[in-house]
Amino acid sequence: MTKKQQTKALHLQKPQSTNSKVWGERKFGLRVWPFHPDQNERTKWLFEFLGAFHNSKKAMTLPNLVKHFACEDGMDFLSASTQALLPFDHAEFLLSVAKTTYLEVDDFWGAKVLVLTAYMICESKMTNAKEIVECFKAGGEVDEDKLAQHLPWCSEGYNVVKSVDEMKNHLEQLDLSELKDEVAAAESTITLNVNDGHTQTEMKFNELINLNTVLKLSIEKKQKSIRLKHNGARVFLSSAGRKSLRQLGMEDNDVLEIEDSPDDHTVLQPVGTDNILKESITATSNRRKKKNKKKSKKNKSY
Repeated sequence: MTKKQQTKALHLQKPQSTNSKVWGERKFGLRVWPFHPDQNERTKWLFEFLGAFHNSKKAMTLPNLVKHFACEDGMDFLSASTQALLPFDHAEFLLSVAKTTYLEVDDFWGAKVLVLTAYMICESKMTNAKEIVECFKAGGEVDEDKLAQHLPWCSEGYNVVKSVDEMKNHLEQLDLSELKDEVAAAESTITLNVNDGHTQTEMKFNELINLNTVLKLSIEKKQKSIRLKHNGARVFLSSAGRKSLRQLGMEDNDVLEIEDSPDDHTVLQPVGTDNILKESITATSNRRKKKNKKKSKKNKSY
């Protein structure tokens, strides 16, 4: 590749800023982002997903970042962040890398993407992913007052990356343990008494997760057919399974009864959430493969 072509490629990825000398260029176009040795599969997927956004020609703004997450995989990821009580590992990882890696090499654009995403993940603990996307659907300039009112954590991220100096100061003074406590305090959770007919277990869930996810997190063994009751009233998974606990009107200390299936005994045991996002993304990929397979067969028939 000639020098002229290299210059053109960087020009195409020129940052949208009133002071490009301060923000600088996106380092090396960041064709490949370095991977942290301690990151897990979910965080690795997130890093690759953000790398695709960073390497695009789009301006590094909060509205564009939210639109990037508006795809099926991105929405699955944001929705999955509510499935653990404190999935702070993603946000903590992104903020740590922004501070220790990207600021060290003066890649302010890379740091900005990571900081904005970290605070959007915090927001997804309190606000439904679809509502977050809806707030930026109209496009145009960010209304800071409305942003602070409806998406306070996104607003926090938006404000701290307004300039390089503000971002540097914020990351230098940031106490991740304090931030974690603040997110935990702001998260709206529900404590349910989950009863399998033999034992009753008290479990805490984010009220944004749906009923199907509650079962995934509560039951050790997958069941082909499950019957449920909420405070004695029958609940049908076909209509209620994809609704959030908030939408179903569930409150603290409500009783969720899981009846034994005819063949197997349901074992209640909190299930780890490490593989839930991976399963969600895999399921999305499998759905796409099935659709493509059907299209291929249809084309062959002609």
